[in-house]
Amino acid sequence: MLIRISQILIAFFSSIATAVPVEAQSQILKLEPSSKWMIDYADDSCQLSRQFGTDKEKVIAIFSRFAPGDEFQLTMAGKPVELRGVTRKASVRFGPAETEQQLKFGIGNLGNDMPALIFLDQISIAAPEEVDKKNGMKATTGKYLGLPMTAERKAAVTQLFIGRPLRRPIKLKLGAMDKPFAALSTCIDELLTHWGIDVAKHKNLTMPVRPAGNPGRWVTPNDYPRGMLMKRKQAIVHFRLSVDENGKASACHIQQSTRPKAFDDAVCRALMRKAKFQPALDKDSEPIASYFRSTVVFTTR
Repeated sequence: MLIRISQILIAFFSSIATAVPVEAQSQILKLEPSSKWMIDYADDSCQLSRQFGTDKEKVIAIFSRFAPGDEFQLTMAGKPVELRGVTRKASVRFGPAETEQQLKFGIGNLGNDMPALIFLDQISIAAPEEVDKKNGMKATTGKYLGLPMTAERKAAVTQLFIGRPLRRPIKLKLGAMDKPFAALSTCIDELLTHWGIDVAKHKNLTMPVRPAGNPGRWVTPNDYPRGMLMKRKQAIVHFRLSVDENGKASACHIQQSTRPKAFDDAVCRALMRKAKFQPALDKDSEPIASYFRSTVVFTTR
C-alpha cells in the first residue's frame, strides 16, 4: 500500500528525459558483479545489496524488505542511472524470463554524491498482472496478491534489466537469486522477533491486520510539514505501526526514510492520531498483536 501526499503533484523532479530504444542491444551497459551480496540487519528493515561494475560504471543494487513476503523496494545507485529529468515510470525486467514492468520512481542520492533511482512501490520479480493471473484472479495493475514465489523461479532470475528512461540501458548480471532472497527472508523472520511478534503464529494467520476505514485519509496534504513544503523538500517514508489485540495502534516506527526527520515526525503524528484497525486473527480466529506497514510519499510539482 502506498499513500501519496501531494500539495502539488508528480514524483520528484519534473521534466522529460530522452529514452534510448530498448531494442538497441549494442548500447546496453552489461555489468558483472564486483562484490559479494551483503545483508544489512537494520533496526526495522533488511537490505540485500551488491555492487556491479567499477569506477564510473559502478552501480549498486539494493533490495529492501520491510515485512515477510516476496515483495521488496528496489533502489539503483551510481553514475549510469543519473538522470537530468524524469518520466513517471521506468521499464524494469527480471530476466531472462520474467515480464517487463513499468515502475514509478523518484530521484535521490545514496550518500552524498551517488545519484539513485528509488522505485516507489513494493515490487516482486514478477509483474503484478502475472502474479494475479497465476493466482487464478482477475489482473489488477499495480497490485500484488501475495502469491508465493518458488525457489526454482527465484533461481531462474539471473539478471536485472533497466531500460527507459535511462540514456543507456543497463543489464546487471545478478546470478541465481534463490539464495540471496532466502537470506533476506531469514533476516526478516529474525526481525519480527525483535518487534515482539510471534513468528510461528503469523505464518498461520486466518486474517492479517486490516485498516478500519480508508488509510488514504490518515495522512493528508495538511500534514505536509510547512517548512519542508516552502523549501520544496520531498520524501519517501516507510513506516510500521504496532497494532495490539484490540486493533489499536500502540507505536509508530520509521522503517526507512529519505528524511529530513520532519517528514518522519509528521507521518507518525498523523497515524497515531487517525489510524484504526481490525486486529489480526491467529489460526483459531483469536485476536493477536501484530503490525501494519505502508509507505507515504511526499511530492511537489
